[in-house]
Amino acid sequence: MNPKILEDFISTDEDFSPHKAYLDSISKSSVDILFSDGVASGSGSRFGGNPLVAKDFVWPEHNVGEYRFLGQINFSEIRDCPEPLPKSGLLSLFYAYDYDGEIFWGAEGYVIAYYYPDINDLVMFEQAAVPQEAKVIRLETGLEIPKHEELRSDWPFDTNLLYELPYLIGHRENYMLGYPSFCSLAYDPTPGDEWLPLLTLASHDGLGWCWHDGDKLMVFIEKEKLKNADFSCLKTDAG
Repeated sequence: MNPKILEDFISTDEDFSPHKAYLDSISKSSVDILFSDGVASGSGSRFGGNPLVAKDFVWPEHNVGEYRFLGQINFSEIRDCPEPLPKSGLLSLFYAYDYDGEIFWGAEGYVIAYYYPDINDLVMFEQAAVPQEAKVIRLETGLEIPKHEELRSDWPFDTNLLYELPYLIGHRENYMLGYPSFCSLAYDPTPGDEWLPLLTLASHDGLGWCWHDGDKLMVFIEKEKLKNADFSCLKTDAG
């Protein structure tokens, strides 16, 4: 979320201000994803529509169907892009889809990605039928604090307060990095200490997204792989 809003909240809220030093110490950089009006450009960040891909790109398939284009992130659009995200290049993301819902969101390869360091030679892939109209997104650097007690074991205050946070600070639903955010899970969905959240997305009717009956999709990547801009192995959870 917006760093200034978070800082002002932590400094002034009577329940959280006594723990400002703790909350500052566990804050993590994030990138807020906000929907914008306008027409999507070829290399612009967006959800849905057609992807910008390499000329020899072959549309991916899984064992019971095709992938759908989730969206693309143009890292050069992120002002003061936080580590360890790349400072440039295009990330194109796809998710496994089948009409009967046989694919489990925690399955290997549920979300796959293609990273293009140089976007100059990419072309628009024209699908015969586009499942969802493109929605332009804006990327803003921010900060996140955990909003679920399962994410830490050292809380210095009553964790019931955490359930009020999304309402008190205007929590963003869609973002990169930070901490995972979920609706119905009762555990930390991060695969392990060597992993971090790459993307957190809420369900969205207009884009045909329904993660775990209307909850959230979380995509994770290994820290070392992200440092090397290697998006070849992603893990997912939803709830």
